[in-house]
Amino acid sequence: MIKKLIKNFFIDRINIIGLFIFNAMLLIVFFNMEEGTRKEVAYPIILSAFSLLVLLITEWVKYYSFNYYLEKSKGDFSRNLRPVTLEQRELNKVKTAMLRKYQEEINRISTENKNKNYFISQWIHNLKTPISIINLLVQKCKMEDKDPYEAIDNINEENKRLHNSVEQILTIIRLEDFEKDYEPQCINLVQCMKAMVNKRKRQFILSDIFPELNFDSEEILVLTDKKWNELMLEQIISNAIKYSKEEGKSKKLYIDIKIRGDKILLSIKDEGIGIPSYDLDRVFEPFFTGENGRRFQDSTGIGLYISSEIVKRLGHKLKIISEPNKGTEVIVEYITKL
Repeated sequence: MIKKLIKNFFIDRINIIGLFIFNAMLLIVFFNMEEGTRKEVAYPIILSAFSLLVLLITEWVKYYSFNYYLEKSKGDFSRNLRPVTLEQRELNKVKTAMLRKYQEEINRISTENKNKNYFISQWIHNLKTPISIINLLVQKCKMEDKDPYEAIDNINEENKRLHNSVEQILTIIRLEDFEKDYEPQCINLVQCMKAMVNKRKRQFILSDIFPELNFDSEEILVLTDKKWNELMLEQIISNAIKYSKEEGKSKKLYIDIKIRGDKILLSIKDEGIGIPSYDLDRVFEPFFTGENGRRFQDSTGIGLYISSEIVKRLGHKLKIISEPNKGTEVIVEYITKL
């Protein structure tokens, strides 16, 4: 390594050495300009050589320490380069900044990988329950010779849970490439909500829940991405149905669209079990089910997390107001058409 440093040192300073040689030649010419005087050659050469030697030694001292540790830092980026000159200090600052950015990127990737592993493990855990129930239903039907149609209905319900879980994890995966699949446009929020209610008409009837849609105008335009917005609202409506349905008791789901200046407020309010105050701050955390998760076996804690992540990327705002046994209200704040 020393040989390499010496070689590079002289290569970098070849112009200085050349300049001193040229200067020595000029001094020889200058000392020998007058006729009749004694020819002087050694003195200019010695003077230039001595000055060059002092300069090279000084430069080498500054060059060696920095470049020695620079070579060593190839295996250890955190090593101090011990800069001496202003140029070396600036280079050291650049190296430190790059190292910091590099470390931040490593930490970001590491965190993302941990989150992915966490999501996958939790998702697989959620899938195990309906699979186990389906297997149990099949075995029970075989052993007890029961009506297969009842078992089919139960299996169909568990299959829906499987389907929802798969759709949710696929949505989370697609969120990683959100920018590639993002097309902002003006949509009629009233028309969008009417279509979503009609799409879930059978589910509302089976759950004995009656949606009530109210709006300030037949056409309320908002700036959003149609597909992602519907995905987000589906999660909210699914939660409202899930935590509202009660055997032998009909409920209402209030959907209100209001114009407030340059903002549009979409409120989805159910008459369900509500959320305890101590759980409200954590409802957007992935896989958090809280107290309600103990009462509902099909709670995954993913719906509101997905909604909050989509809302962030769309530039909207999401707010939840809830009280136990009095229902939950989810408010989405949109930007009006520009």
